Amino acid sequence: MPVPYHLLQASGSIIFAAQGTDILSFNSSLGHLSTWKYPVKATKTLSEATPGVDAPAEAPPTPEGPPAKRRRTENDEKEAKPGDAATPSSTNGQKKGRFHNKPQVVNISNEKPFINCLITTTNGSHVIAATGSDKTIWAFEHDGFGNLKQLSQRAMPKRPCSLALTTDQKTILSADKFGDVYAIPLIPSAESTLPPSVQSLPSRSATPASVQIPFKPQANDKTVHTKRNLKALENQKISMELSLKAAAEKSAAEDQPAFEHTLLLGHVSMLTAITVAPGIGATGEQREWIITADRDEHVRVSRGIPQAYFIEGFCLGHEDFISRLCVIPNRPDLLLSGGGDDDLFLWKWKEQQLLGRANLLEQVKDLVEPEATKVAVSRLKAFVLASGETMVAVICEKIPAVVLFTLEDEALEHSLTYSLESEGVPLDVELLDNDKLLVSIDTAEGVKPDSGSFLVLTRESPGCWGQQPVVDVPAGETDLNSQELQKLLYTTESLRKMSDFD
Repeated sequence: MPVPYHLLQASGSIIFAAQGTDILSFNSSLGHLSTWKYPVKATKTLSEATPGVDAPAEAPPTPEGPPAKRRRTENDEKEAKPGDAATPSSTNGQKKGRFHNKPQVVNISNEKPFINCLITTTNGSHVIAATGSDKTIWAFEHDGFGNLKQLSQRAMPKRPCSLALTTDQKTILSADKFGDVYAIPLIPSAESTLPPSVQSLPSRSATPASVQIPFKPQANDKTVHTKRNLKALENQKISMELSLKAAAEKSAAEDQPAFEHTLLLGHVSMLTAITVAPGIGATGEQREWIITADRDEHVRVSRGIPQAYFIEGFCLGHEDFISRLCVIPNRPDLLLSGGGDDDLFLWKWKEQQLLGRANLLEQVKDLVEPEATKVAVSRLKAFVLASGETMVAVICEKIPAVVLFTLEDEALEHSLTYSLESEGVPLDVELLDNDKLLVSIDTAEGVKPDSGSFLVLTRESPGCWGQQPVVDVPAGETDLNSQELQKLLYTTESLRKMSDFD
């Protein structure tokens, strides 16, 4: 069935949109520019995928599947006679009295993970994405015209759920739902220093920091001339390469990445959001802070790299999970947070001071869902319009509306709740041409099955927005059914604890 555009990210006049496993780019007129597709490896036999390894007669079971069956040995073949009853140990699942040596076909790429995070650098030179079930962070170079060139593909220890960039735009911060935040360089460098014997290992294999630099013996074939010393030098090289490979394989078993990465901080609860805020330090220096949120209602303010272990304080006041954080672009001293509570929270984060709350549930009940009892914030973004006005756009999961607020001094004022009941459910929102809001729509099932939809809202006057005609663009396809697709697109409400449903 068709997949809607579930993530939007603006970069100047270019809009990047994630559609399932792909990233598409559009110009300001929503003309399609290019598409990056998740790389799907060709199906190979197991013996082709792993040189030097014979394909077993039985496919390896999945982790949820039955235990592996014992491999047939030469003794089994000698003892097996035509007409004997077939047993798992003697036939490995083949027909009675027959032994087949057909190559086992396996899908090396497994499933195609959906993109769950999408961000860009401030100047638009790079795009970063994260895909779900393969736990991979992708870095792309952007040529300024919507075309992406893949720079790296790095599999993290745990599945990333939120990404951010440091203020110098050189380091990616990856938060995962196990509570950890890792720092990895935007432009990978450590991988290029690995010797070929280590580079050829799977991406999930790890190499300790002590072996990141390839072995370079002091002697070489130009300085050593005797046959005996040349032989010793060759053996030394082979021994070191084997040591590097053994270290990488050992770390692979410990589930550690093979690239430069640093564990910065951790929560004891499931991390849900991360952002970076610049500011002035106690001695007047320019510095940054890392702000994280979790399922246990905490907003934590930590110092930036290299002192991320130092906790400045907590912004406490939420009574339910927090799913989104947003630093106001033209007021970096202010922070917005939202999640499973009825309200949107506005903080002066450095002082951990709550400035005010804006009720979301009442706005939703008044216009689109009179019987609603809870809301779950799935998107929270702040934009500075061409007029200088600061606009905050909020999307609540499965609610057919976009709620707009304006920032007045240090308070949020409700501006408009724009109903989309006739179009569908909004998935994401971005600023277009400084005075328009681009909204991606998940249309009702059976409506426009061959296209994805964008809705453009134009600001006509303060507090008044007009709707342009819905723009239909080609939709991607997936073999997932409607129920499976819903589980991938709508994940915010699942953060709510079971006791909250009572």
